[in-house]
Amino acid sequence: MTFRSLALSSIKGNLRAYSAFFMSSGFSVMLFYIYASFIEHPAVIRGEIIAANQIRTAMRLCEYIIIIFSVLFMIYSNSAFLKTRKKEFGLYSLFGMTRQQLRRFIFQESMIIATMAIVLGTGLGILFSKLFYMGLAVLLDMNQPIPFIVPLRAVVLTIACFLMLCLLVSAGNAISVGRTQILDLLKASVKSKSRFVYSRPLAVLSVVCLAAGYTLALTIQVKYFEYTAFLVLMLVLLGTYLLYTQLSTGVIQFIQRRYSLYYHRINMVLVAQLGYKLKDYARMLFIVSVMSSVILTSSGAMYLLWRSVQFDGYRTQYENPQSLLSLTLFIGMFISFLFFIAAGSIIYFKQYTELEEDRRQFQALIRMGMTLSEVRGLVRMQMGIIFFLPCAVGILNSLVAMWAMDRLLSLSNWGYSLVIIGIYLLMQGTYYTLTCKDYTRSVLQGSTLASK
Repeated sequence: MTFRSLALSSIKGNLRAYSAFFMSSGFSVMLFYIYASFIEHPAVIRGEIIAANQIRTAMRLCEYIIIIFSVLFMIYSNSAFLKTRKKEFGLYSLFGMTRQQLRRFIFQESMIIATMAIVLGTGLGILFSKLFYMGLAVLLDMNQPIPFIVPLRAVVLTIACFLMLCLLVSAGNAISVGRTQILDLLKASVKSKSRFVYSRPLAVLSVVCLAAGYTLALTIQVKYFEYTAFLVLMLVLLGTYLLYTQLSTGVIQFIQRRYSLYYHRINMVLVAQLGYKLKDYARMLFIVSVMSSVILTSSGAMYLLWRSVQFDGYRTQYENPQSLLSLTLFIGMFISFLFFIAAGSIIYFKQYTELEEDRRQFQALIRMGMTLSEVRGLVRMQMGIIFFLPCAVGILNSLVAMWAMDRLLSLSNWGYSLVIIGIYLLMQGTYYTLTCKDYTRSVLQGSTLASK
């Protein structure tokens, strides 16, 4: 068996775990190609489109955002995959695979996955670029549609950028695992957990910071906006961080002291496991909450700017600000979808880093008498909290921010904002449903109950 065939077999065996990576990476490549194809479009280069230079600048900025996002996302997702598979790599080493061979195997596997994502994303980008051109023509109020072409330079640029990124990440993966000792690889999935503790003053401070930030945001005046906005941002960020690192643990311990609630049915197991997960996932949940807040708030802000220009009806001789803002709104929606997918993927990958440990715990509970339906209910409740708690916090933060913007601009964007929030919840709900189903199957793998 060659390294390539071994890598392909490994990918097939872990296909479900790689699905979120394929979707997110493919979507990133697709967006990058669509923006690159428009930048390299002959009609844009010749200046035949309204405000062509400004649009090219905006889309080039989007490309930079996508590249930065892709770097961070691929590093995070690959580290999560490696963490879950270190025991597997340790077994390869134990059976005689040298460090050099292990590095080669990991590099080839990473490159195969990345190449498939690049091919998928580029193909989807070519497929959907026609719809993108049609949407731009409508937003820019053009009399003629933008011709559909596939710029060779855009294809080469997309493949080259992401291939270089994948080469760097794959090489980093191979070097990282290759330096780890066999014993450390075999013990990677075993980690001790200390009792979760919290600081009561910091837990109270989280409530105070959030309450103060929300109050200032809802009572802010235009003349003090420049001085107050930064303070509101810092208060909400600090309050949100302490909410996950301190207050959540305090709430768990409060529930544990309510014996009638804590010892009711499976609540003891749920609360105990959830306490450790919230402590371990605190930074990740904070990042997802901040991402959600920023995306939802910025989407609402762009819509308000578009409404304000539409309301004023302002036009100049050379360009149409309303069309440009419509274009900005249109492009921003694509970026928002990218980050929505990223938010779900981050939680998905984090869950899979704990798969082996959760499997041991749940199968121990099954041997102690817990039924299959109780295990499934436990997984659903745990994942529901992990998936939707940062959603709820991000939505609350964004609703307060949008309410403040409504007051400052004397305009309403609630209809549009609720649609964006609904889309976000729908995407997160889809992630939750698929992950929960797959995770339950993986947790029960090998159990006698799993086949019943």
